[in-house]
Amino acid sequence: MPGYVIHLAEAELILDKMRKLRQIDDAFEQAFLTGTLLPDTRLKGEKCFSHFWDPDKLECLALGPELARFTDKYGQRLNEPVMLGYLAHLHLDARYVTEYWPTVMAFYGCTGEPEYRKAHIAEVEIKRLQKCVPVSQFFSVDYYYGDYTKLNGYFIHKYHLRVPKWQSIPMSPPEEVNLQDMQMICRELDHLKKECHAGDEKRIQVFELGSLERFMAASAEKFCDSYI
Repeated sequence: MPGYVIHLAEAELILDKMRKLRQIDDAFEQAFLTGTLLPDTRLKGEKCFSHFWDPDKLECLALGPELARFTDKYGQRLNEPVMLGYLAHLHLDARYVTEYWPTVMAFYGCTGEPEYRKAHIAEVEIKRLQKCVPVSQFFSVDYYYGDYTKLNGYFIHKYHLRVPKWQSIPMSPPEEVNLQDMQMICRELDHLKKECHAGDEKRIQVFELGSLERFMAASAEKFCDSYI
């Protein structure tokens, strides 16, 4: 899934489009940015709740949120910027694994057959490099997670990312999240803004920056068309 930085960059794209459609103030923007981070306030084992995954598909690695599960429960509250931001996070995640992942990677089992179950994936094809690596090596700082780290500085500076002032926002968050963990997320984002610099994106291996940005722009456009 995209990390905090990519979600905030996507949020800025959406807010930019919203400003052209109607007047929104800083309080709205701060609440929307907060909402885009809320699904990640759950620890890894609990993200199935905060990301509204289908409990019958948890064995799959490429598992995106079921948007209908969220809108069925909270659709009447999408006039609240926090809830709209929350949905924006889920929307990007859902499209990320179903539409973007297949363009940059493919998963295979021990005998070379396509495989989507986490426990049975043996290797990952990195399409950009035209090579396969063991799955344990792929999801590491050497490739997948390392690329996110290298991209942080680029997105932070290009999209002028803001860490939301969430503590001053009156809100009633979804019961699926742990609001206390927002402090940890925002502290990490503050650290990244100070320490990350543009330039490292030239060394990414899994992703291709141009296609990733085009995907993010298209996702922001689709979100606005569907929910704004």
